[in-house]
Amino acid sequence: MTIEEMFGDLYSIDIMAEKKTGEIVLFLICYGFIDGEEKTQRALLTKIEAYLKYTKSAEFQNEYLKCPIILRVTFKEKPDQLILDLLKNSQSWIMEYDVTLEVEINNKTIKLLP
Repeated sequence: MTIEEMFGDLYSIDIMAEKKTGEIVLFLICYGFIDGEEKTQRALLTKIEAYLKYTKSAEFQNEYLKCPIILRVTFKEKPDQLILDLLKNSQSWIMEYDVTLEVEINNKTIKLLP
């Protein structure tokens, strides 16, 4: 699969929703099997960075300044373990943006243990 087939446009938000509880959920949707190749890892980090930068944009801040933010990375099938390790190791970086990372595989939220 190409990077675009796995992640879509690396610089756009796939889906954004506001929960009834007031949380904003940004969905990063991954298609097919996500391999652990270096170029795939770089692409995923690029897409995550685009999401994080969006949360600090004037457009987002004006609308959702006080809302808790969740970045939910969703996979239809379990990705390569290197991808899960990458996400686990990215949690502190993501938290620097006041964003909580969630990972979902086949509609089930998983815990990324330290």
